[in-house]
Amino acid sequence: MHPLECRRLLPQDLKPLTVSGYISQGGGLAIKKALSMAPADIIEELKKANLRGRGGAGFPTAIKWGGVRNEPCPTKYVVCNFSEGEPGTYKDRYNILKNPYHLLEGIAIAIHAIGAKEAYIGIKKKYKPQIHRLFSARKEMENSGIIQSGVIKIHLGQDEYLYGEEKGLIESIDGNFPMPRNIPPYIQGVNFTPNSPNPTCVNNVESFCQVTHIMDKGANWFKSVGSEDTPGTVMCTVCGDIKQPGVYELAAGKVTLKQLLYDIAQGPVGQSPLKAVFSGVASGVVTPERFDTPLDFGSLKKVGGGLGSGGFIVYDQNACMVQAALKFSNFLAKSSCGQCVPCNWGTVHITEYLKKIEFGRGCQDDIEAILEICGCCTNQTRCFLPTQESILISSIIKAFPGEFKAHIEGQRPSQERDLVLPKLHDYNEETFTFSYDDPAKFSI
Repeated sequence: MHPLECRRLLPQDLKPLTVSGYISQGGGLAIKKALSMAPADIIEELKKANLRGRGGAGFPTAIKWGGVRNEPCPTKYVVCNFSEGEPGTYKDRYNILKNPYHLLEGIAIAIHAIGAKEAYIGIKKKYKPQIHRLFSARKEMENSGIIQSGVIKIHLGQDEYLYGEEKGLIESIDGNFPMPRNIPPYIQGVNFTPNSPNPTCVNNVESFCQVTHIMDKGANWFKSVGSEDTPGTVMCTVCGDIKQPGVYELAAGKVTLKQLLYDIAQGPVGQSPLKAVFSGVASGVVTPERFDTPLDFGSLKKVGGGLGSGGFIVYDQNACMVQAALKFSNFLAKSSCGQCVPCNWGTVHITEYLKKIEFGRGCQDDIEAILEICGCCTNQTRCFLPTQESILISSIIKAFPGEFKAHIEGQRPSQERDLVLPKLHDYNEETFTFSYDDPAKFSI
């Protein structure tokens, strides 16, 4: 383990836990403690811990739980978002292969705290090793009496990016295609009817796992590492032009992006220096002069990036940023559900303009058109996807204007390498390598 790592969720030796090993390390104590507490006291402990959701936005978990708890409708649900479909992230899948038990315990705590009828884990059906691990662990936890039998269900969903959007996920659990609703889950949730809106609390895998450890060891223990902005640890995926790709757990705000890239992941894979880092496809690009930024929500936001779900895509100087912009925009355009005209029209048109520029048919007016669309494609939409497009693509154009100018003037590199959209499929711990989903699915 690298000295800068701080393993709390991940096993110290990274060996997969058995249920007996989990219990011997204190597994089951958190839910036992939670069941002896009033729900309001559990939520107060999470508030004291200042746990921020680890799924992307960093929203305070206590506020989310308390809001659903206080809704007057008697039927409530808990949903765990295990879609992990954003390019560059693998941490939830890695975490659950090591230890699925703290996820199930955290969900059981949420059921009690919120007063929920039952819970669903929404996972993509293609994540077969994780699905097998979850089903086995659920049975072991039920047989051990740690969780109640039959209250945590596992929903196998579609391989769509918007399956990870919480309103789209709820639609999928209800038996529909994951097309985001207008109304958020805390108002209109799972199996809603006109007379029973069924408010639903949605958190991601890492958030529920953190809950288990907070309830076991307390808010002060949780805050003993991390920053004031983001207490606790964060799990980060690093992939791309880096020597040692992988998943690393760090004390939030105490490690900089530069330390993650150069000390932990051991720097660029070749001789070329690093050029750009993307935290998934929901934040702006971070360039080398900002690599000294601490890894927490607030610090990265201040420099135009974001912590997001902790998935860092790394490119060196040989990577063409026009092509990177095109790959990301094409992914978002193909992921759009098409319900909202500003999103569907905007992402497609931005992709077409980028295609013209990448393949030597562009002009300066195309760049101006892209920036204009970025300014308006976020209006009146059901989800954050077009906002992602706007933030990400405009940031690339502003950070690398020379590359776009060179393409327009016909100075595109003759030996430009083809970038692969880093939709991560699997991870080999022995070789420190990720395998990618079929790139043909997102061909241009």
